[in-house]
Amino acid sequence: MSDHETGRSKEKIVYLEICRIIAVFCIMYQHTGGRGADAWVYTESAWVYVTSLIGTIIGSIGVPLFWMVSGALLLPKRESWRKVYGKRIPRFTGVLIIFSVIRYFYLCMVEGCDGHAGEFFWRFYTQEIFLPYWFLYEYLGVLLVLPFLRKLIQNLTEQEKRLLFVLVIGWNILNDISHTYLGVGFVLNLHFQSAISYFMLGYLMENCRMLRQRGKGGVRFDIGLAVFTMAVLYRWGCGQHGLEELGSLTMLLTMAVYDLNRYMDEKGIWDNTALRCFILWCGSNVFGIYLIEDYLRNATAFIWERSAPYIGAVPACCVWLLAVFLLGNVLVSGLRRLPVFNNML
Repeated sequence: MSDHETGRSKEKIVYLEICRIIAVFCIMYQHTGGRGADAWVYTESAWVYVTSLIGTIIGSIGVPLFWMVSGALLLPKRESWRKVYGKRIPRFTGVLIIFSVIRYFYLCMVEGCDGHAGEFFWRFYTQEIFLPYWFLYEYLGVLLVLPFLRKLIQNLTEQEKRLLFVLVIGWNILNDISHTYLGVGFVLNLHFQSAISYFMLGYLMENCRMLRQRGKGGVRFDIGLAVFTMAVLYRWGCGQHGLEELGSLTMLLTMAVYDLNRYMDEKGIWDNTALRCFILWCGSNVFGIYLIEDYLRNATAFIWERSAPYIGAVPACCVWLLAVFLLGNVLVSGLRRLPVFNNML
């Protein structure tokens, strides 16, 4: 999200910006289809199969990381209802409308159809203008209930925060186990919407002492957890199952990546001034890159097409996405200088 939407102070947090950068890379990879994320489904090459599937597993944490970062930044804030409903929501609604209009005109040019207002409003209402923009609709929904969530979560005691963490993680694990072995969801319908679950987890990761103060033992646990979850998800994917069927493992992997980034930042890994400035600059452009990355990928697809025969599909995909990311940073930085986009991107 943009600086204004996430509520970030001028003093940005480096590890949260790194999480946002990882998230947008993951999302872009998930959108590459047969050139990367889905190559493992079609290929006869063992190398392409392994690298593509691993990339898909890692890519599944993209949206969850976005939610966690937003929760970590937005839920602790104390804002008036007027600011949320009078500034945040209208500003984000403007982003959704403007980029939906741009996308609709793009579709009209590509498909050669005669666009009209009625079709646009119907596609806009049914979320059919551009599938990846589903996140914008869901984020807008979370903003609508943000004041209520803040009231609930800011008044939790330390013990209640731990209990909430156990409920969110525990229910998701039990639900996945029940679905896998019994074919039905867990008997107790204690269901948290995925977005809300990650939103709250982001807050808990920053404000629950049990999750915040973990030290080297916690880091070793995170690494072990990441390896374990990826191994299980890889084995599950090899059986032609959908990774979303084990969403609890994706949740655990996301938390491990979040915590490892925080640990590295606290240990001064990113203390080089030039490196920090570059990370913060890239992080500030992530939301804009998410909005326009499809156009950039289409325009630069020749990078993959020319390099894949020499270095392989997935390495070529990584080079391609790196080019998209760097180009996106330049373009978004330029757009943010324009008055209409200054408060949106």
